[in-house]
Amino acid sequence: MHTQTKKTLAFVISSLRMGGAEKVASFLANHFVDSYDVILVLWSDENRFFEVDKRVKIIVLPAKMRGIFGNIERIFGLIKCFKSFRVDLAVSFIHQTNILTIIASKIAKIPVIATEHSIYASLDNSKIWKFLRRIIYPLANQVTTLTKGDLENYRFLKNVGVMPNPVSLEVCSEPNLEIYKPYILSAGRMIKTKHFEELLEVFGEFSKQNPKFSLLLAGDGECKDSLQKQAESLGAKIVFLGRVENLYNAYKNAEFFALTSYREGLSNVLIESLMCGIPAVSYDCPYGPSEIIHNKKNGILVEMGNKQALLEAFLEMSQKRDSFAKNTQEIYAKYGVGEVFKKWQEMIYLVLNKE
Repeated sequence: MHTQTKKTLAFVISSLRMGGAEKVASFLANHFVDSYDVILVLWSDENRFFEVDKRVKIIVLPAKMRGIFGNIERIFGLIKCFKSFRVDLAVSFIHQTNILTIIASKIAKIPVIATEHSIYASLDNSKIWKFLRRIIYPLANQVTTLTKGDLENYRFLKNVGVMPNPVSLEVCSEPNLEIYKPYILSAGRMIKTKHFEELLEVFGEFSKQNPKFSLLLAGDGECKDSLQKQAESLGAKIVFLGRVENLYNAYKNAEFFALTSYREGLSNVLIESLMCGIPAVSYDCPYGPSEIIHNKKNGILVEMGNKQALLEAFLEMSQKRDSFAKNTQEIYAKYGVGEVFKKWQEMIYLVLNKE
């Protein structure tokens, strides 16, 4: 006879490829496997970037069909999985997966927490997914967003709250970047919304007054080739590091971090830089930076797209860097792993024990 001493949690996400939501899913699975039986349900296990504790059971539910039929197939796969493993609570990540998981959970008669990791404006707002979000999200026991700013977009929900990402960095001595000091660091996917081309342009001007400085860029993406060509034309010291799994050493040796994105959820790289004692200069884009950076205290917020103001912020930060750095450690109280896991533990307990 089957006896179950621990409750079972199912974390549902499309994959464990490189990404913020994927990192959080692996973090949570690895953390909660000590106190729950944990299964991790994926649509695909190709190109896994994040490691998972061996005690976590991984279930892959590939869809043989595409489009709506593939999604229906996944819903039935989830229902079967929830019943087979006697799942007590499902936790899903990212909007389309959230919708499928909420439907499956309601049919399987188990509670569900749906987590958003992108700002509302960047979600798939095709008519069908927007409609489904409106009618399906209210069925979840709890929905979470990353920032207070994004809560406004979920006013149609009663069951919504803010849950920041847990952020942690392991001490690491690689890559060795001493030869590039002093340097400004930036990191992220090299895609259009990150506007690295504006960062390069401003650094080109900055380096005319500060020729000893380098700009280090960590990441990869569709815009990398054009950015490399731009960097060559500027003649400044700009280094492309490629994908770096652990940026700890890059942060620790940086003068400051720079972010020129026009759209962010909750920027892990901003939080990580502050945790490493490195102040930041960032565009004040929707929604995350203003909830992480206290302007003129642990960093500088700049009007989005204002390259002259960004240059002035670089110059100010290079001169007053140490006074900004003194205020970076307050970030732990809000985004440290221990604090966020405590919030997750409370939320899971409340959802599991709600009458």
